[in-house]
Amino acid sequence: MKSDHFLHGRRVILIEYDTATNWSNGLPNANWLCVLASDDRERRYLDEIISKIIAKDVGWVATIGNQCEVVHDLIDDEIAFRLADIEPLYLPKHDIMTTFHHDFADGIWFSIVAAHDDDFEIETVVILDLTRGARNDEIQAALQQIINE
Repeated sequence: MKSDHFLHGRRVILIEYDTATNWSNGLPNANWLCVLASDDRERRYLDEIISKIIAKDVGWVATIGNQCEVVHDLIDDEIAFRLADIEPLYLPKHDIMTTFHHDFADGIWFSIVAAHDDDFEIETVVILDLTRGARNDEIQAALQQIINE
């Protein structure tokens, strides 16, 4: 499932992660922030997602859901590993900012309304739903709240 909005000067895309589809084709290649919504995804899937969003030059990653701190730490660990490895591994030219948000709606609001980076303009916010649709109502409610502001 993929849906599109335009809020606070940013394109907002909702992509439902599904191993049966090529979900990463919907990711931008520059100037974007990724909101990762995850409650209980296995590590192998998280590693795949982290590698693919880094390869697509993500500029900022905000994590939400029950795994927000774990996923945040995995992203930071992957970035540190790529920086420290003897063989150069791909990282964007800009630093990747990472934040986690225990409050689901606040994480979405922050990502669309408040997130800012001096190194690049955030043009697109991708909400990548790893919850198999379990949090879709909360995502839609958060988006509707921003629309109603």
